[in-house]
Amino acid sequence: MKLFVIGNGFDLAHGLKTSYYDFKNYLDEENWAFLSSLESMYGLSVGGWMDHASDGMIKSVFENRLWKDFESKLSDIDETIIYSGEDIELGLEGGDIGVEDTLDDYWEDQYEFIKRLNDYLVYWVKQIDISNIVKKTNMISELSNDKFITFNYTLVLESIYNVDKYDILHIHGSLDKNDNLPIIGHGDKEKVSEMREVAREAKEEYNEKKYSIYNAIANYYERTLKDVESFIYSNKRFFESLEKVDEIYVIGHSFGDVDIPYFNKILKTVGDNTKWYVHFHELKDKLNYREILINKVGVSEDNITMLGSEDVFNI
Repeated sequence: MKLFVIGNGFDLAHGLKTSYYDFKNYLDEENWAFLSSLESMYGLSVGGWMDHASDGMIKSVFENRLWKDFESKLSDIDETIIYSGEDIELGLEGGDIGVEDTLDDYWEDQYEFIKRLNDYLVYWVKQIDISNIVKKTNMISELSNDKFITFNYTLVLESIYNVDKYDILHIHGSLDKNDNLPIIGHGDKEKVSEMREVAREAKEEYNEKKYSIYNAIANYYERTLKDVESFIYSNKRFFESLEKVDEIYVIGHSFGDVDIPYFNKILKTVGDNTKWYVHFHELKDKLNYREILINKVGVSEDNITMLGSEDVFNI
């Protein structure tokens, strides 16, 4: 039995406009001010030169890197700058009284910002038209008993390849009425624990300001966390169905840090001897993806075969 792990490159190969650049254009039309805040807040601004880039390949590479890294940036707050009072205007310079309430209000605003971003994401996915796209690979057969894990929000597998929806797990949600809606969040559970520990130590040292700051940041991290362990547990029956998988095809996925725990779970479920066939779009990704599989996921080098786009898609 085969398992297909599908990433955004799969949808892009089918001509769908699902890159960060496309989402950026959507936000630009819907709410330019919100987009500006988003890119400055999380360091996603690509600079004015990107709007006039003549090399489409450079533009695509840069934008897709941003899309891959975006969720990890949700847990990339420089709390030391906040502690020093240099980053945000919170009125903390007047003393430590009310610091925790002030910061909780600030991070509540940030959380509401993420929820608004999530709403825009859902609206954007809903307007992506997949009705006119055609099959681009012969690897996927509706007659097989293969399983699919997709990190995409679209329903290309169900609608275009006629894959039974019960053989598909949408990691980040989808627009299917029986599935969770698309959701944005980070996967750094350790960051929550790290902030809680700093807050605990500060409390023991009677440093009220430091305690309040780190506790408030921990609250924010906790609310924007995608709990991978809980998700895997709630879908344990699907993961148990992967025990007989002997071949894994990873197509269009760029192995962002947020998603690595899912690959760890897959490896643990299927066993060490399963063969991994990994698609890469650009030559520079070939070595990078292989190293991630070996060093971060734990796949044996002997079990990895790299596949170029010509090996996967009908080009």
